[in-house]
Amino acid sequence: MPYDSAKDPWRRRAMSPAGLGRTGAPVTPSDADDLPRYARLRVFAPATLTSAEIRILTVDAADGAPLTLPLSPGQVSVLEFIVRRVLATGTTAGLVIHRID
Repeated sequence: MPYDSAKDPWRRRAMSPAGLGRTGAPVTPSDADDLPRYARLRVFAPATLTSAEIRILTVDAADGAPLTLPLSPGQVSVLEFIVRRVLATGTTAGLVIHRID
């Protein structure tokens, strides 16, 4: 079914990093590659994990200045950063990560 502007109450609102996402995509962590579009992230840490962390580069961070964030297993987190890269090294395996565009 095609897009229907009549069903979209947000269509005329300015886009902002704090606004609702319009699209999204799965993210695979990489130590070398930036995301195709810088975005906020939605991260699910399965309850089967005893601990979890995600290591990111924010848009203004130098390549050598990652930020490591703890995550609560069994919960979903929306990161309050605009992210350009999710690093494989230092990110817990098994996380479900999506871009919010």
